[in-house]
Order: sequence, then structure tokens, then C-alpha cells
Amino acid sequence: AKESSSSRKRCFYVSKMSKFWAQDSSSESGSNSESDSDSSSNSDSSASSSNQKKAGDTNNANRWVMDSDSSSDDDVRVVKSAKDKAWENFQDQVTKIRNAMKISAWNNIQTEFDTLVKMMSKASSLLAANNGHPKFYIKLLCDLDDQVTASLKDKVAFKKLSAANGRSLNRMKLAFRKYIKDFAEQMKEWRANPVDDEEQDKDDSDSDSDSDSDSDSDSDSDSDESSSSSSSDSDSDEKPKEKDAKPNAAAKKKSADLGSGSDSDSDDWGSDSDSSSDDEDDDEDVPAGLTGRARWLKSAVVVKEKVVKDKNERSEKRKAEKEMKMAAISVKSKAIISEEECNVAAIEKKLNEVIASRGRKGTKPKDLALQLSALCKLSARFGPRVELPMLTHLISAKFDLQRNIDDFMAEEDWRSTANYIRRIAKVLKENPKMRLSLMSADDVADMRISAEKEIKRERLSAKDEVLIDPNTGEVETFLQRQERVRAEAERGLDEAALNSVKVSGSLCVFMTRLEEEYNKSLQRLNPHTPEYVRRLKDEGVLLSTISEVQHYYEKVGMDAECAELSLLRIEHMYYKHDTIAKGVDKASAFAEKFGDSEMLHPACVVGGTEGGGDAQKVHPGAWSSKPDVSPEGVDTAAVIATLCRNCYEHGDDRAKTRAMLCHITHHAVHSRFRQARDLLLMSHLQDTISSSGDISTMILFNRMMVNVGLAAFRCGRVSDAHQCLTEIASSRVRELLAQGLSRFNGNDKNTEQEKAEKRRQVPFHMHINLDLIEACHLISAMLLEVPQMAQEKRNHGENNYYVKSRHFRKYSESYDRQVFTGPPEHTRDFVMTASKALMKGKWKECYDLIANLNVWQLVPGEGEVEKIRGVLLKEVKEQGLRTFLFAYSSNYDSLSLADLSAQFDLEPPQVHSVVSKMMMNWELTASWDGPTDTITVHRVEHTRLQTLALQTADKVSGLMDSNEKLLDARSGLYGFSDSDLGRSGGGWRDKGNNNRQRSGPVGGQR
Repeated sequence: AKESSSSRKRCFYVSKMSKFWAQDSSSESGSNSESDSDSSSNSDSSASSSNQKKAGDTNNANRWVMDSDSSSDDDVRVVKSAKDKAWENFQDQVTKIRNAMKISAWNNIQTEFDTLVKMMSKASSLLAANNGHPKFYIKLLCDLDDQVTASLKDKVAFKKLSAANGRSLNRMKLAFRKYIKDFAEQMKEWRANPVDDEEQDKDDSDSDSDSDSDSDSDSDSDSDESSSSSSSDSDSDEKPKEKDAKPNAAAKKKSADLGSGSDSDSDDWGSDSDSSSDDEDDDEDVPAGLTGRARWLKSAVVVKEKVVKDKNERSEKRKAEKEMKMAAISVKSKAIISEEECNVAAIEKKLNEVIASRGRKGTKPKDLALQLSALCKLSARFGPRVELPMLTHLISAKFDLQRNIDDFMAEEDWRSTANYIRRIAKVLKENPKMRLSLMSADDVADMRISAEKEIKRERLSAKDEVLIDPNTGEVETFLQRQERVRAEAERGLDEAALNSVKVSGSLCVFMTRLEEEYNKSLQRLNPHTPEYVRRLKDEGVLLSTISEVQHYYEKVGMDAECAELSLLRIEHMYYKHDTIAKGVDKASAFAEKFGDSEMLHPACVVGGTEGGGDAQKVHPGAWSSKPDVSPEGVDTAAVIATLCRNCYEHGDDRAKTRAMLCHITHHAVHSRFRQARDLLLMSHLQDTISSSGDISTMILFNRMMVNVGLAAFRCGRVSDAHQCLTEIASSRVRELLAQGLSRFNGNDKNTEQEKAEKRRQVPFHMHINLDLIEACHLISAMLLEVPQMAQEKRNHGENNYYVKSRHFRKYSESYDRQVFTGPPEHTRDFVMTASKALMKGKWKECYDLIANLNVWQLVPGEGEVEKIRGVLLKEVKEQGLRTFLFAYSSNYDSLSLADLSAQFDLEPPQVHSVVSKMMMNWELTASWDGPTDTITVHRVEHTRLQTLALQTADKVSGLMDSNEKLLDARSGLYGFSDSDLGRSGGGWRDKGNNNRQRSGPVGGQR
């Protein structure tokens, strides 16, 4: 009884400890009941008690176990390299393909194989670093090749396939066989020795790791060895099953090890020295940082050190690889033709091969450009007849580098292309009798066909025929014969045929494309960066290149091309003021002679003693001070007039229209308002521009109208400036001038329309300052509207028919409605504040506000700012006088001429002229008193009938104006009388009482 009680206590303690170690109590009780003979007599009671405890033990099995311990025991963290991860992904994909091969699911085979090929291509660098493609991939290619061949031979099985699988099998037949051509040698080696060494080593390593456990469980190690041997003998198709079975085997192995450990503890409870020594050894082997259950349980922890790669080494390695690639490409381009075989026939043969490969799939445009540039260098030694066609092909290849319409040519490519065109122009200038003829599409097709025939003929001659030179009797190669035949044919040509060179493109088209690429680069670049400024320097190169090409067309008498090139030159010259043009020409001449100014030595920039000095004290670069150039002065007005005359005579309608608009704008930029106005009225562009259908030409028309308005403002013609600016400045200025996209909520443009609008944008350096446009428009409107608003107040709003600027009145009413008006900040605020001061007769305050605007500094030209301020002072004084008389004349019986002259700082004749005009136009009911030089004011109260009669007369006058405009549009007189048409200057007719100059068609077309 004592032994049974002690055994029960011992079993109880063991069961409690097994719970603490998170072991299954049923296995512990089973092992204890087998090991203890005394408990067998009480098997019924122990069995019943164990059955009752099983449910509670399973629920409370993990009561003493921490989450971190269980996670650390179940999930062993393994650090894998990039190669191992990639290889596992490859093997998973191979398994999917093999599973599909078993059921002949060719649709799935094709899909999964395409995915595998993409994975291999993405890991190309990894494959190159690990001795190429893995063995199992080569084995898969061999098996797939065999199965595709067998499936195609079995016609009966092929007919039973579904439509999708049949199509996939046919596609695999074409694509797969084309793909495996690169792996022919590797597949041949594998078929000769079909042993997968890499997989065998991996299986051996897995079996070794599985069998590396405690020596107590011999049966487990034997089973692992047998499983490893069977796995090595089995096919690779069963590898996923083995991978899934390994974790289960490892789990069983751990439980077996724990079970054996518990048996040893139960046999020698607390009094075994061996167990204590084993525990000490285990403590030494336990990794630091493990606590709880994970500290006591045995687990195979695989720790792999992560290789830290140096970023600098990787960047240097990438640079070295890039340099090697570029060197290989350069060597390949240099070795296109060997020096021994370098002749005209060899160059033409290679050119035909390059042209035949152009546009084909897999051919890179950059490689073609490199090959053509190498051929151009070789062809330079054989004369212009060989060099010029090569250059035209190279220029076409350079333009083909842009894949998208919105892409622009790189700066280096653009400059190299410009140099190639200048080289052609230089060769043509050196050979005055040489002419270029355009190669047709049939000629290009013949070149491709001849290239293929020559390749076949060369192969046949290399195999069968022995070529002998009939002149010398010596053996010659195929290329030598081709060169001999070409030289004999060239000697038989006459002079005209020798001087005619067929090229693949037109120089005029090349220049148009080059100019478009330059404009696109300016549109895409940020204008506030040094790169944009650097690109602006290329405009001089562009103009000089166009001039050289135009000189050739003038020499050969091709007028249409000359007109087109003249228009290109005009569009890059018309917007520049002479002061800016001189600075640009000087910078271009300096760069051409001395190079980039930023590369100058600081000593020569600072300057020093001239003519020499002591080199020990003064740097020699400072002896001559900073280098300078003085280019010859060019009369841009005469140059543009000549180019425009060329467009008028030989250009098409679009060229004539754009040349006329540019010519008018150039006159307006230089404040030649009368010449610009006469050209505009004689050209009738204001009537035909809306029906032209060319949006870019309409934008150019809007820019012309703005420049004419600004010129009129600088010349003091306020009414003309307002008429020219009112239509454009009162609406969406950015969109009408192509200086930005429209920003309003009602924009219903789609994506394509927005892209087209972006392509039409004007480069930043050609923009017209919007603040300057707004200032001129609002100031001219203020000088016209403020006196009229004062007159309306005097007449109590009875005569308000002529509202000259609704835009200004809207701003004025909004300004009046403001509760608090702070100091002016923007241009509009300054003008509105000045208008309120002018309304009160404070002309000095008005002048100070508008004369000190910062926008006047943007006007180009010497002395233009002072000229504008003088015009503003004169106009503000006169309009201030008119406003004062309208507002306060009813409070006076008479006004002294001397007092008015002193109050508004005007000469008496000027005051007399202004007041007399107001009297003649019935704006002021007064008369002059000659002896006293005073103005006698008459108070005349209009009756109701007189007021209505005046209003009717004004309306009839407006109706007559509109009718005359309609008649002018039909008859073509446009405000000129028959006597005016004979005069050179022309003029606008006055319209009687209201003294309003006829605007005609100048104002507001867009």
C-alpha cells in the first residue's frame, strides 16, 4: 500500500511537471504506467481518472506557456539570401508547369511558362552572378521540348484537344522553339549527362540536417536516412510533397526527443549526476536571450550572417559596368568595317544593312545612330558624294530617337544634329556646282532589296565562285569587285550627274524639325533654371544654321523653301527689341570666339595692367583684361523687311499671314505705331483671321494686337491703345496669348485638348508681361472714363450711352462697395486709387500713383520709361482739367485762364485748346471773354424735349457707326475716303461732334 501510494504521488508530480513543460498529459501518464509495474494493479482506477483529466489537461495544457516562447519554438527564423529566394520561386513555377504537363493543359503551360521566362529575365543579374540558369530549368526545357514534339506527332490526341489548348500548343511550338535556341548547348550537355548535381547536393544537405539530432533515437535517424535515400532516387515531381512532409517529421522528432527526456527524468528523479552534467552542457549550448520553454527545448537554429554591401562599391561597380558597355559599343561601331576592307562599296553595303534593319523589332534607334555616326566618320575621306547621303541618314536617325510627340530632343543630340546640318551646308558651299536631289520611297525600298540580294550573292560567291579582276588577272573579293564596278560606273557619268547627290531627306524639313525640337525643349524646361538660360544660347546657332541652308536654296533657285526658311528666321527675330538683339548677337559672337564665359580665368575677368607686366606680381591673364568682341551692327528692321518680302512673294497663304503679323509686331515693339497700323489696315487680317482655322496663327494675331496697343500707349494715343487692348485684356489673357492654361471652373476640355493646348504655349522668354498689359489697359480706360463719369454725374445720368470701358466701370463699382480700402498693393489697386484721386481733381496724387509703378521698368529701350512718364503727365493734366470742369463748372460764373493754367501746371495755349474743344463738342456750355481771358459759364437747362432729342441723336450716331462698319466690311474701304487712298500715310476719319476717332477693325479681334 505504501509503495502504491508513493507511486501515485510520483505519478502526480510527473503529471504536474509535464503540464509545466506543456507536454501532453496522456502521453506522460501512458509512459509512466508502462514504466511502473505497481500502477498496473490499479489500471482501472487510473484509466478512469486519466479519462476524466484529459479534457481538463487539454484545456489547461498551455496555461504555463508564454506566447513568445511558443512562437519562438514553432517559427524558426531563417535568413535567406536573394539567390535562395529566387531559386524557390523558380522551383515553385517549375512545379506548376510540370503539374500542367501531366494533364496536357497547354493553356496553363503557356501561361506559367511565360511567367517563368519573365521571372528569369528580371533576375538576369542574379543568374549572371551564379553561373547562369539553374540545372532544373534546363531539365524543364528538355522535358517541355520532348513533350511538345510528342504532342505534335500524335495527331489523334491533338484533334481531341480543346480549341484553347490547341492554340496554345501551336503558339508553344513557335515561341518555345525560338526561345530554346539560346539554350541549345546547355540542353545538349544535360541530355548527354542528365544528372542534377545541384539538386542532389541540396537533398544531401537536407538529409544531413534532418539526421542531425540526439543519439538516443536511433529509429528516427534510420527513418530519416531511408527517407533521404528514397527522396534522392525519386523523381523531382515529388519534391513538393517531400517539402510538405519535412515539417511534420521534424515536429514528430521533437516530441520524441522530449518524450525520451521525460523518461530519463522519471527514472532518476532528482538524484542523477549524469542528468545534472547534461543540464550544464545544455545550458552552455543554449543561445543567449532565450527564456522559458524555448531555453530548455532543443531546436535547430540556423543563423546566417547578413553580408553588408558597401554602397560606394556598388555605385563604382555600376559605373564600371556602364563604361565597359559604352566602350564595347564604341569598339563595335569602330569595327563596323575593317581598315583593310574600307572602301565606298563596303560603306554603302553596310549602310544598306543598317537601313534595312531600321524600324524592325528589336532594333534600338540609339544603336543605329551610333553605327551611322561611325559610318559618317569613315565616309568623310571618300568625298561629298559618299558623305552627304550618310549625314542625311544620320540626321533622320537622330530625329527618330523621340518616341512620343511630347518628347523633345536632348541637348547633346540637338547640337550634334545642328552640326551635321551645318556640315552639309559647308560642303555645299565649298562645292558650288553640287546639288541635292530627294530620294523617293521607291529608292529606299530598292536599297533594302539590294542589301538582301548582296548578302545572298556574297554568300554564294564565298562558297562556289572565285572572283578574278579582268584588268589585272588577280583574285579579288566580293567587296573589291563591287568597288571596281562602282568606280567604273562613276567614271562614265557626265558632270551634271556627278554633281547630283541623292539624299534621304530635305534640308528644309530638317531645319523645321530642328526648330520644333528647340521650341519643345523651351516649353518643357523650367524657365527659372540655369538650364533654360543655357538653352537660350542655342538660338543664335539655330539662326545661323537656317541662314546657311537658306543661302544654298537661294543659290539653286528654290523659292518655296527659301520662303519657309525666311519665316523660321522671322519668328525667332520679330519679338526682340534692338537693344536685346544686340546683346544676344554679342553673346553669340563671344561664345563662338572665346567659348563659355563661365570658363574664363578669374584674372582676365578682373583685369589688371595692360600691355604686360611682372608675371611674379600680376597674373598674365590680367594683362589684357577681360576679352571682348564688337560684332558688326545689323539693322534688324531692314533684315526683317527683306525676309518678309521674300515670304510675300513666294510663300503660301499661311506664310504670308504669319510674316505680316510678325512684321507688324516688330514695328510695334519699336514704338512705330503708324507703320504698324497702316500694315494692319491694308492687309485686312482682322477680317480673315477668324476663318483661317490655324490656332497658332490666331495666337500670333492676339500677340500682335497687344503689342500694337502697347505701342499706341507709349506714343500717347490713349484711345487707340484702349481699343486695341480692351478685347484681349478684358477676358482670359493667358489663354489668348498662349502664356498659360485656362483656370476657370467651366473648363470642359478633355485630355487631348489640354495636351494640344500645352503644345501651343509660347516659350517663357517670349511672354508679354501681364501686369504691363493690365496697367496700360486700365490707365487708358481711366483717362477715358473718369471725365465721362464726371459728366454723367453733372447730367444726373441722362447721357450715359457711351460706356467706353465696362471692364473699368465694373472694377470701379467694386472698389466703391468696399467697406475698408487699405493701401494699394497690386496694379489694379494703384489704378483704382488714382482714378478716385483724379475724380476729385487731385491730378498730382494720381500721377504719383501711376508713374511709380514697377511695371514700367519692363519696357525695353533706352529712355522709354521717361518717355512713358512724360506721356502720363501730359494726359493726367489734360484729363484732370476736363474732369474739374465737368464736376465743378456749375459752381462758377466765370473761370480765369491763368488760374486754370497754374492749378494744372499747363501752358495757357494748352488750357485754351482743351476748353475750346469742350465748347465745340457741347460738353461745356460756356464762352470765352477775350479781353479778360476768362471763361464765362452759361447755365442752360435743357428742356425735356431737348434732352430726348440729344439722346436720339446719340443713338442715331451709334447706329450710323455700326452700319458704316458693315458697309466697310463689304466694300473694303475700311474708313478711308477716296482721297485718303491716294496718300501714303492714310488716316482715320473724325466723326463730327463727339470727336471720336474711328477704330475700324483694329480693336479686339482674337
